[in-house]
Amino acid sequence: MNAIQVLKSPLRSPAPIEKAVKRPAGRVRLMAFVADRQSEATLNACLSDLSLTHATIKGGGIARAIEHLGAERSPENLIVDISGADMPASQLHDLAELCEPGVTVIAIGDRNDVGLYRDLVQAGVSEYIVKPVTTQLLAKALSPKPRGAESSPISRKLGTVVAVVGRGGVGTTTLSINLARYFANQQDRRILLLDLDLQNGECALALNLRPTPGLREALANPVRVDGIFLERAMAPHSERLFVMSAEEPLTADTDFGAEAVEALVGALRAQFHYIIADVPRVHSAPYRRALDIADMRVVVADQTLRSVRDTVRLHAALGEGNASHRNLLVVNRSAEGGRHAVTLKEMAKVGLRPKIVIPFRPKLFAAPDQARLGGSVKAVAALATEISGRMPGRNPWWRFGR
Repeated sequence: MNAIQVLKSPLRSPAPIEKAVKRPAGRVRLMAFVADRQSEATLNACLSDLSLTHATIKGGGIARAIEHLGAERSPENLIVDISGADMPASQLHDLAELCEPGVTVIAIGDRNDVGLYRDLVQAGVSEYIVKPVTTQLLAKALSPKPRGAESSPISRKLGTVVAVVGRGGVGTTTLSINLARYFANQQDRRILLLDLDLQNGECALALNLRPTPGLREALANPVRVDGIFLERAMAPHSERLFVMSAEEPLTADTDFGAEAVEALVGALRAQFHYIIADVPRVHSAPYRRALDIADMRVVVADQTLRSVRDTVRLHAALGEGNASHRNLLVVNRSAEGGRHAVTLKEMAKVGLRPKIVIPFRPKLFAAPDQARLGGSVKAVAALATEISGRMPGRNPWWRFGR
């Protein structure tokens, strides 16, 4: 039995595959958070003059914006009022962490300070408008940037691609699913779980979802991929977790080019905080490209001789990695093989030094409940920490490799 299981809520049984999942609402064009009623009235008048009648304006300033975006989708354009904020640049950094890729952030405030303006630009805002807000100033701030112009750090932010790969049977798919669920549920990230095994992928099945034909179409015709296409091709599992998978006939020809994978992943980067790609152990050009463009390559192995051999070869193919493309080794089901298993010291002699080691704990899942699953949550949290930099809680039974 795998040391990591797909984590499910003990209070709710999984929905049947036939049950339709409500598709979350799309992104609104503009949302504003203002600190006082006068600014709200002024902003309403400006937006009316610009014919932006479907914009949403809320009270509470930047503090309310951070609270709101921690639970809801980001708009395409975001206006935040920093009037009265003690450390506006620091709060804007917190806001940038929550924003989805491609958000344009405009700050408004009551301080005409060059130093503050520089701090805000460095924190990621596109424009800073000193009150009172006028229609002309707002129109200029909302206008598209000329081609080639420098954009703000927030608006040009792209999602992180995590490729998970390993020999069949070591828990690659299970780890991919749990990592995606952890980011969506525990870190409130918007996640796309991409199953690149078009014929035998199990991500949708494990999450009680029906595979859609969108993934096959996207890889066959990459020029069709845009925001609208992606919305139709994804299967929503929750408000923040989406799945792209397929279940092509075993007799079907599923050949597609490496450029199709790059085009699809490039489009997904602009829509999600993280793309978790379950990459098949097939050494062809498209799957090599998926590993090449990933920001993080998570290699999953166990301590069997076959897995160790394949992992050594895979590490040689991936190279040493660098700041842009990191490699991370996870050993799953450690000690499952007893005295027949390849030890961690023996793995180190051939250059395999795992960052995370997950022990084999079959009794832990004899009667799965929330308390018993706590260790699995922490194991996934350890991996999520390596990817996002956010610290997990205490770790009673998983450990970092030496």
